[in-house]
Amino acid sequence: MCALSSARVRDGALYTGKWDANALQSPSSEELFEAAKEAIPHDATLSQNFDYARAYALMAICCIQYGDTPRMNYYIGLYQGFISVGGLQDESNWPGVLNHVDLEERRRLFWSMYTLDIFSSIIFGGFARSREACFNVCYPSDDETQSGDTNSRTTGDMHDGPSWLTGWNFVTTLYRILEHAQDRLGQLRNPVQRTPSLPGYIEPGSPRQISCLTNIMALYEQLPPVFKTTQPLTGRLDKDLFGFQAANIAASLQLVRMVLFTTENSTVDQKCQIASEVINGFASVPVAYLRAISSPLLHHLAGIGSIMGSVFENGLTETSYRRVRSVLLDLANLLANLEVDLFCRQGTSDKLRAQVSRIDEFMKIQRSVDASGPVVGLTPWVHQQSHALASPGLHAHHQLDLPQDSPQIHFPPELFTDWEYAFDFN
Repeated sequence: MCALSSARVRDGALYTGKWDANALQSPSSEELFEAAKEAIPHDATLSQNFDYARAYALMAICCIQYGDTPRMNYYIGLYQGFISVGGLQDESNWPGVLNHVDLEERRRLFWSMYTLDIFSSIIFGGFARSREACFNVCYPSDDETQSGDTNSRTTGDMHDGPSWLTGWNFVTTLYRILEHAQDRLGQLRNPVQRTPSLPGYIEPGSPRQISCLTNIMALYEQLPPVFKTTQPLTGRLDKDLFGFQAANIAASLQLVRMVLFTTENSTVDQKCQIASEVINGFASVPVAYLRAISSPLLHHLAGIGSIMGSVFENGLTETSYRRVRSVLLDLANLLANLEVDLFCRQGTSDKLRAQVSRIDEFMKIQRSVDASGPVVGLTPWVHQQSHALASPGLHAHHQLDLPQDSPQIHFPPELFTDWEYAFDFN
C-alpha cells in the first residue's frame, strides 16, 4: 500500500491539497516495493494468509502505475494461484469464522481483481485468467449499516441515499459482460490462427453489439442519478466517492462500447463516433478526478489506438480520413492538457501529432498523382516529407482541403510502423 501510494503521489494523483507531496517522496516507491516483495515468503500462496492475497493485488496495481506490464501480469498470476489453491472462487470454501467486515473485504478484493484481470487482458492484449461462470461469490453488500465502511457516509446521511457500492457493483457487471466480448476480441487480434477451431461444438460466446448495448443501457437507467454525473470534488471522501464512481461508470461504459464495436463489423463513422465519445467524456470530467485515476486513465485512452488503427486496414476515402484525423487530433489535445495538469509525460501528444502529420503528407502526395496510378511504394513520399516531420506541430492543426467524394485510398503499412509507439502513453 505504501509503495502504491508513493507512486501515485509522485505521478500527481493527489486530488486535494491537504497533503504535502514533497514530504511523501522519501523513501521512494521502488524502495517500498522491494521491501514488500522481500517480506512475502516464496510459498505464500500455500499459507492461505489473506494478507498475502491483498499484497499481490496491491503490487499488481503498483506495477500498472510503473507502466511495468510484465510484472503486473506476474503478480496477477500469483494472486490467481492463491485463489486456485484454496478454491476461493467459491464462498463456501472461505473460512467459516469470518465476521461481516472480513467477509465484505474478501468480496471486494475478489471482484476488484476480477475487473483488473479483464481490464488488463483487453488493454494490454494478454488473456483473462478469470471466468465468471465458475464463480460463486456474492457482490459486496451496498448496505453500509452492515459493511463496516467508515469512509462512505456519516451517520446522519446513512439512510438519505444510495451507497457508493451500488455504482461499484454496476461496474463489476460491466466487466462480466466485457469478459465475454473479449473472447471475440482475442480472435481478431490474432490474424494467424494456430489453434484449431471447434466448429459446431461451441456456440460463439461474444454478445451481439445491439442487443448487448440495449441491455446495458437499461441497467444504467436504473442507477440513481448520482452515478450519472460527475460532480465537482468537495474534499470530503464520503461525497467524492460518488463522483469517482460516476467517472468510473462512464469510462467503463465507453470501454464496453469500444470493445463491442471493435469485435463487430463496424463502419468507420461508428468507430470514430465511439472514440470521440470516449475522448469527450474524459474531457468533461473535472481534472481532479482524472488526476486521481492516474495511470489507468492513460491505458484507457491508449485503447483508442486499437480502434483507430483498424480503420486504415481496408482503406479510407478522403472524407473518412478527415473524420479519423479529427478524432486523433482531439485525443492529442486531451493528452496535451494532461501533460500540464497530470502525470502524462511531456511530448506524449507530440508523438500522436507527428503520426497524423505523416499520414497528412501521404494524403497530399496521393491526391497529387493520377487517380489511376496509386502510390505503390513509400520511397518518394518519405523523401518529400522528411523536412515536414522535423516540425510535426506545424501540420497538426491545419484543415485539409478535401473533396467530399473521392476514391478509396489504401495506406502502405510502412506508414504505421510507429503506430504503437505513438499510443504508448506510459
